[in-house]
Amino acid sequence: MQQSTREPVERQPVEEIPSHDHLCLLYQGEAELIPAVVSFIEKGVKGGERCLYFNSGEQLLDRVLKNAVAAQKSGVKVLVSLSREESWTRGGGFDVGRVIAYLTELAMAAGSEGFKGVRFICDMGWAVSERVGGEVLMDFEARLNGFVVQHHASVLCLYNRTVFAPELLLEIVKLHPNLDFGGKICPNLLHVPTEQFQHPSRRASELEIFIGAMRRASAAALEAKQLRQELEQAYAALARKIYENWQEEDTLRASEQQIHEQDDALKEHKRRLRTILQHLPALLAAFDADHRLVSCNHEFERVTSYRAEEVMGKRMRDLFDPEAAEEMSAAHPASGGDYRGREWQIRTKDGGLRCVSWSNISKYVTITGWPNWIMGIDITQRVRVEDRLRGLSSEVNRHSRELEGFSYAVSHDLSGQVAKISGFCREMQEACGAALPQSCQAMLQQINDASVEMVERIMALLRFTMLFSGDLSPEDVDLSAMANEIAARLAVRAGERPVVFNIEEGIVVRGDEKLLRLAMEQLLENAWSSALREDHPVIHFGTAQVEGERSIFISDNGAREEAGYDNPFDPGWGGTSPLGRGIGLATVHKIISLHRGKIWAAETGAKGATLYFRV
Repeated sequence: MQQSTREPVERQPVEEIPSHDHLCLLYQGEAELIPAVVSFIEKGVKGGERCLYFNSGEQLLDRVLKNAVAAQKSGVKVLVSLSREESWTRGGGFDVGRVIAYLTELAMAAGSEGFKGVRFICDMGWAVSERVGGEVLMDFEARLNGFVVQHHASVLCLYNRTVFAPELLLEIVKLHPNLDFGGKICPNLLHVPTEQFQHPSRRASELEIFIGAMRRASAAALEAKQLRQELEQAYAALARKIYENWQEEDTLRASEQQIHEQDDALKEHKRRLRTILQHLPALLAAFDADHRLVSCNHEFERVTSYRAEEVMGKRMRDLFDPEAAEEMSAAHPASGGDYRGREWQIRTKDGGLRCVSWSNISKYVTITGWPNWIMGIDITQRVRVEDRLRGLSSEVNRHSRELEGFSYAVSHDLSGQVAKISGFCREMQEACGAALPQSCQAMLQQINDASVEMVERIMALLRFTMLFSGDLSPEDVDLSAMANEIAARLAVRAGERPVVFNIEEGIVVRGDEKLLRLAMEQLLENAWSSALREDHPVIHFGTAQVEGERSIFISDNGAREEAGYDNPFDPGWGGTSPLGRGIGLATVHKIISLHRGKIWAAETGAKGATLYFRV
């Protein structure tokens, strides 16, 4: 082997290289190659690892061996150099699986010979002369990642930047978790895990940018290390100087004065803290390990009417409601309690009980001598008001049920009587219709129509009254399917006057299915009544973006008495139909309000109308 005439290589310190590491060195000339390889080998030798060099015919091998052989143990092959035929093309031609198997064999042999691990230096220059494709190289590098994980081994792959294409190097680099720059191990910012690796094309300039960034990072790391050493030295010198100063009498006196000042400040801080705790608008009670009271504040005295000296030393169970004694004991372990808003009653001096909401953070904020210290807010008045409100609520509910029953009875009786009037009108028309004058027949028809309208008004009023009772049962409601069902029923009522319904599918909202069905029936029947007066009645049901929010609309082409209706309570929106009058739309508005929604009418002129709502 040809000996180099260059000066001995200056070896740079390297970071600790952990086992199971797969490194990559991109070099250009001896100045970048030799220091990194020598440092890698020497570190392995010092750590009791065998180093194997997979040569590819480079003349630099002698230089590497000359700087590393000195550390070898006598009679032990610590450093082994394998030629291309012994390593890369062993067995005839390069085969990824065969090489990985050979690496495994060498790693196991090193372990059996007493080495703590094994390091491989893989000169990849052979791949150019062997014309191995980029995909094969990347497959080999990817499998090396798995190899180092399974064995106590480290691998350093050497790539000459002047030989390999930049695009290929950039892809290969991504398979290495760490990179070696002049003996400095740096995290690979472009590393991609093997299972996620892909092969996108990259410009050649990206490799140079990456190398420049890594060089700067390496230099910055070295500079930081040097700065840290300088700071450590400066700190040691400063510590020595401080120690010397402490020996001087005047320094000791100054320090003593400072301690006194700090002690006074601490005492003042404690005094202020004690004052704050005493005057907090919340009860404070501290207990020792035996659950005996050792401290309390003014609010505790005010609420219980006890003076502090009267209750000091009393057990917790004697201060609180006996029914909660076991629960309180369990909530106050010796290590400190942790709870919020626990309501327990405390005894007062006159024998009464006050309800207090207690909190305990002793587990996290420890105070010497106070294993458990608790704070509470007197909520007696609030509890009494809540009890009173519950009683009033029950009374209101009872009256509401009575009113509901009365409304139902009155509505039932009224609707029955009005239905009789309608029935008498029909019987009179059937029995005497031919003998009655035209004007009388018209009046009978008007009486009948008014009776039907009155029944509908009574039923609408009853539904409106029932909205005030019961709770909502929210669920996903398909309004499109509901609209189709209502449209089918209205089509039967229309007879030979079909109405075209254009219904958008997939409109689903969250709400009470029964109430939403009632609202949909009112709205669609209202639109249907108005549209029937047209020769070609059309009703639309769908969604639209209004002021940036999804809104549901119902529109028809029926004529209105006048334009500009923007109030859903306005009877004109529904024309002369009974379903469009106040009670019907008031019911709808109430349902939408119960769902915390909004309903409004758009101005569309005298021809047609559109009603929007959100739930």
